Amino acid sequence: MDYLSIGQMNIPVAGLAFLIAILFSDLRSRRAEAFTSKAIEQIFFLYVIIWKSSYILFSWNDFGKAPLSILYFDGGEKGHVLALVVIAIVLFYKRKSMDWQMFWHYWSRFIAVYHIIIFSFQEQWFVVALWLALLVIVEFSYNNWLMVAQWLLLVWLGGFGDGFTQVHGGILLTLLLKTKQVQYLAATVIVSLVAMMLTDIQQTNTAPDREDIDLRTTTGEHYRLSEQEQSLTVVNFFATWCPPCKAEMPHLQSFSEDLPSEVAIVGINLTARDDGRKALTQFMDTFDVTYPILLDENDAFGDAYQVLSIPTTVLLNQEGQEVERIVGPISEHALRKLVEQYQ
Repeated sequence: MDYLSIGQMNIPVAGLAFLIAILFSDLRSRRAEAFTSKAIEQIFFLYVIIWKSSYILFSWNDFGKAPLSILYFDGGEKGHVLALVVIAIVLFYKRKSMDWQMFWHYWSRFIAVYHIIIFSFQEQWFVVALWLALLVIVEFSYNNWLMVAQWLLLVWLGGFGDGFTQVHGGILLTLLLKTKQVQYLAATVIVSLVAMMLTDIQQTNTAPDREDIDLRTTTGEHYRLSEQEQSLTVVNFFATWCPPCKAEMPHLQSFSEDLPSEVAIVGINLTARDDGRKALTQFMDTFDVTYPILLDENDAFGDAYQVLSIPTTVLLNQEGQEVERIVGPISEHALRKLVEQYQ
């Protein structure tokens, strides 16, 4: 779950987890560490601001079509790299006044709390237990080797392209440079190789069967999912009045213009929950939507697919089974990465 749905409002779980983790880390910091604690907090927020605002730099066209999309999207991996470079410069200038041992301790605490919250929302309790165990060690028996263990877990869960993996790797580098203990580097290389092997293990999930989509398009054509030849279909449920739907529409359109092999995308307008055909026509014209838009006039498929909050994007395999669900807006980059997992 990427968003916490309260009525029709979507709250980013990652943002919520970030704030709670920062608050927890600050409360657990000793008074004697107040200066460094404040500096770290400022660095964290600077990182987030750069990462989020870099969306404008790297996705200017999408931002221009839907300026409010910056509330929902970020600069992705490029944004992480840009933020890392800026933070590295800041840390270089603060290197003499920084309590580095406290900095590593603070980060280890933060990263554990953050992932406990994230994976609790995703109901991945085994992973939650792993992070909880690491948090207990952080609080009662902290050791710099814990950073290496967290690196292994991050690489296993998100791969080397994950933003937190990259940040953690950068912080591990500061550990090596400040302590000048080469065993940290050797251990990092070893656990990275182990993590690379672990990430090759494919997880098998039960894919629930879904009702065969059978609706009319905005052009009056008949669309039936079971008659399509694609091996993977992206189905996006939306309404024209929904702000996050507007934010993600340029991303979905860009995705549709360069579809991966054997992948299709359709939108389902929840007509019974929307403002009418005129509003839909204006919406499609505004965002130059060219992929098929289906009309769910009786909310039959909104109910059948248990769409409680919009936008909701569902990934269906060739058998019509749901293999993935995203509640809340999704970027083109995130959608492409998601599709790659099932090709």
